[in-house]
Amino acid sequence: MNKIFILVAINLIFLINFQTKVFSKTITYKEILDNPIDLELNLNYAKQQEKTGNLKSTIATLERLSILYPKNSDIKLYLLSILLKMDSKIKVDLMVKTMLDDPNTTDETKLLIAELLTDQKIEKVEAKKWIAYLDLNYSQTEEDNISGRSKSGKILASNAIIDAELPFPNNDTGDGDTMEYDKTYVRSSSLTLGRILDQGSSLFFNLGLSANTINKKRAGESDIYSSSVSYFKAYKNHYFSPYVYYNKSNLRQDRDYQSRGIGVNNTYLFNDKINLNYALSYADSRYHSRSTPINVKGDQLFADAGIQNNNEAYSASLRFNYNLSNITQLSSKLILSDIEHNLNAKSYHSGGLNLRFSRIFPIGTFTASATHLTNVYDEKNLGISSVRDRKDRSLVTNLSLSGDINQLIPYFSRINKNNTLFYTFSFRESNVNSNIPNYEVKRAFKTFGITKRINF
Repeated sequence: MNKIFILVAINLIFLINFQTKVFSKTITYKEILDNPIDLELNLNYAKQQEKTGNLKSTIATLERLSILYPKNSDIKLYLLSILLKMDSKIKVDLMVKTMLDDPNTTDETKLLIAELLTDQKIEKVEAKKWIAYLDLNYSQTEEDNISGRSKSGKILASNAIIDAELPFPNNDTGDGDTMEYDKTYVRSSSLTLGRILDQGSSLFFNLGLSANTINKKRAGESDIYSSSVSYFKAYKNHYFSPYVYYNKSNLRQDRDYQSRGIGVNNTYLFNDKINLNYALSYADSRYHSRSTPINVKGDQLFADAGIQNNNEAYSASLRFNYNLSNITQLSSKLILSDIEHNLNAKSYHSGGLNLRFSRIFPIGTFTASATHLTNVYDEKNLGISSVRDRKDRSLVTNLSLSGDINQLIPYFSRINKNNTLFYTFSFRESNVNSNIPNYEVKRAFKTFGITKRINF
């Protein structure tokens, strides 16, 4: 079929499906800013811009609409036809991959895509089996209680017979170990290499390095090396993803450790409104041990890091998502975990609930969430309390806004032409109540982050 005929057919189908009509006056950009989610208004604006030859504005409008209405194949087909007119190979390849991988894309739509791309174009898209990109990240977090000062200003200590309540160490000692307000800086990079196996499955490899520094507090700085392999499979209404990972941490003021884990996620789509996700995971963390001095009896003078810290974690979750609209989602998640520590006093069972609200705005995606957890510990910690079995209840609330920097500051579109610069703002508060004052801690975190993606 002739490509020009297909392009005309797509425009005709698009006009019929959305019942676009001829406006007697030109739609202004201000009207679009005032009504960013009005589908009919924005589609007519895109058509007007196309007629005047301003294809870049048409593409920008259609890309935004495809994010707001991800299930709408007609919008994506219209966008694909415009990209072909501009001969934008990179964007055409990405759009074709996205549509072919989407299980909601009908066979008729896939056939239309194949006819649109013609002989040479479809061969180029099919030949592109590898995906590679590098993410460069910087984030800064302000915390108001980095040393975990208890809410009461008191801590318990025990000689295994009698508990004594002591004042929390004074923050004005100047030793840097009991700071309250401080800043943490994270600089990281992550390289992802993906292999497209077929239209419904892919394999991804990831390598990362993160350097974490603290402004004043001495302990807690680290370098983290990470690696992972994940597999994605879309089959009918299932999105299945198993993964394995290995991390190695270099702590500046503490013993190094390594962690390895395995997990699986699956999302089942009931319809456009409802989907269900479950996740299972296992993690094993091992601290680097080395020989320590011994006394005349052969006993170690210092505790072995592995004995003090090695642990295994088993986790499971079940999340229910409900889409109120194409731009608004509510979700709830049940959480269960079991931490098996070398020291039974640090082993615990955990259970709780997470509630989350997400909405897409013109400037980015806003998310609000709250997580309530109850941790019940297996044994008493006789060095802290000889009579109390530890039980913690925590509430963590989080507010975040993230997206393309062009959405937040339109001026950046001049330098961020490929939409590969992203931002995030977040505020998080953690409030822990416990029957042992040492662990009754309240913290607040404010984070700003920026990510630059380089596609290969």
